[in-house]
Amino acid sequence: MKGKAPARAPKTATAAAGNPKLKPKTDEAANRGDRSKRLLDLVMILLRARTPVTYREIRDQFPAYQTLNVEAGLRAFERDKADLLELGVPIRYVTPDEDDSLEDGGYVIDLKRFKMPEVRLTRDEISALVLAASVAHAMPGGTYPKIVDLALKKLAFDLPELPDTPTEFPRPTHNPPTVLVHFPERGAPARPELGEIYATLEGATRLRKRVTLTYQTAATGMVSRRDVDPYAMVYREGAWLVVGWCHLRREIRSFRVDRIHECVTAPKPKSPDFERPADFDVKAYATRSPWTFASEPPEEVQLALSAEAAEIANEDFGLTAVKRVVPADRSESGDPGNDYTLITFDCANPEFAVSRVLAAKGAIAVLRGDRLRARIADELAAIRLRYLTDAPEAGDVA
Repeated sequence: MKGKAPARAPKTATAAAGNPKLKPKTDEAANRGDRSKRLLDLVMILLRARTPVTYREIRDQFPAYQTLNVEAGLRAFERDKADLLELGVPIRYVTPDEDDSLEDGGYVIDLKRFKMPEVRLTRDEISALVLAASVAHAMPGGTYPKIVDLALKKLAFDLPELPDTPTEFPRPTHNPPTVLVHFPERGAPARPELGEIYATLEGATRLRKRVTLTYQTAATGMVSRRDVDPYAMVYREGAWLVVGWCHLRREIRSFRVDRIHECVTAPKPKSPDFERPADFDVKAYATRSPWTFASEPPEEVQLALSAEAAEIANEDFGLTAVKRVVPADRSESGDPGNDYTLITFDCANPEFAVSRVLAAKGAIAVLRGDRLRARIADELAAIRLRYLTDAPEAGDVA
């Protein structure tokens, strides 16, 4: 043992001088006590190596592995190797059986797995991504459009021909875009604070934080405060909705973002306040029918749809709705066109039901549902009263 110890240092020095994979300087070895730096140095040694690196060669470069107890140093190396594997560094051991040129097995980094392949997108793929990302331009505020445009420019910077897109790619003036996507604003212009409200909701949805909303209902204009656990955000029919658990109504509700006047996130942003239900499906709320919305306690309602309103029977009235076609009594009327459809369902969105019944101009009859019939009667009475009075002069209209 004493004869081998002095010879070991010259052998290592010679190997380090002639082998490019063992280039770290001796002076730097003392600084590798820092574990983060040691891990990085280990990766760099393996990346520079042209052949597998033996544990003996690795041990000579790191004081942390040069312990009196050889097994302790090996365990330290195995811990470092396990951490690098967990971080996604594909280190593997190559045996002499795999490579005949090796006397001893060694470690390598699989470069094919370590380096991500270059992203190569076709013009059609880029255009499809741009079309999907254009929804961001309909979001309140000005943050997302800029982020999306920058990301798409990075994806398309080396295309030989730029795709026709709705974004502002740097293109020559003689090559103007021919395909544009536009999301028009509906109704009044967006309020200046709407962008901030949307950003707050988006962050709360992502971090699972409860929010307190000041919300104005469309039907009555009533303003209320709601504590909501936002599960998801949905873009539907030109408006953004936040879908989540409403602590006031004790059920999942949808809230239009443009009807929110104030939005405050609960404290402790790094601590989630809720878990999304495992069976929650945002797609179900993105396509949900207004007949199934709940703004008031439900009432069992039965509607009779004549032929003029037959298409309404195809709409979604909820899982418990019952639909059946009732043939006309031909012995009395003799008219085969008098068949009608009966729909029985739990109505919890009477404002919407009233609007549909009145818009049908008599093609929908309410056969059951005292509260709904009373509300329709009130609406008709208010309309009648309005038009029984003398029409205002032109100068009286504000």
